[in-house]
Amino acid sequence: MADATDIDKTEYDSLRAESLFHQTNASAIFGLNIVGLGVGITASSQIDAALLVLGVLSCVLWLRYCDSIMSLFRVAAYLEWELRPRLIARLGEPVLGWESFLRSAGTGNRSMPRLPTVDSRIGIAVASMAFLLPSPLLCAVFVVHRWADSAGVGRTVVIAGVALVLLVWLYSIRYGYRVMRWILSTDSWIVNTPDLS
Repeated sequence: MADATDIDKTEYDSLRAESLFHQTNASAIFGLNIVGLGVGITASSQIDAALLVLGVLSCVLWLRYCDSIMSLFRVAAYLEWELRPRLIARLGEPVLGWESFLRSAGTGNRSMPRLPTVDSRIGIAVASMAFLLPSPLLCAVFVVHRWADSAGVGRTVVIAGVALVLLVWLYSIRYGYRVMRWILSTDSWIVNTPDLS
């Protein structure tokens, strides 16, 4: 039977691979959103309803992006609160201090220059603009394109389509807000890990 330390090392390697997967996935989702908007806006010259589809797609990609970011924080929290203390107790020396270092870099008596920010919400807040700003803008462009050419039932369809996109958008904003609060709490929880070194 394998030594418990070997099992922990295997678990650590697996968690690092999962963390890299989620980082790559978040970057790919962000890129897909930008490329999708470019392709969709080009296609909208032929099919203006593509603007509404883009509005929904951007929101769905935002939800997936949030899930990837939360997965990164779950891995970081597990490493800092579960695996690291277990290894320190077993080995009798400080190991796996990256999460603690990352959150303390530039504070206290460290020789590393102070980081511009240690607030993890900044990146997700900036990314949220790339995902969430397009939806209302695309809806506005869609209404401008379709309103003059529609009447009666056609206008009802335009309003219903825009309302659906805006409902998805509002849900996405609410979800993103909850994710940002969760990230703040999780980050704080990781920072407050007892010093085991």
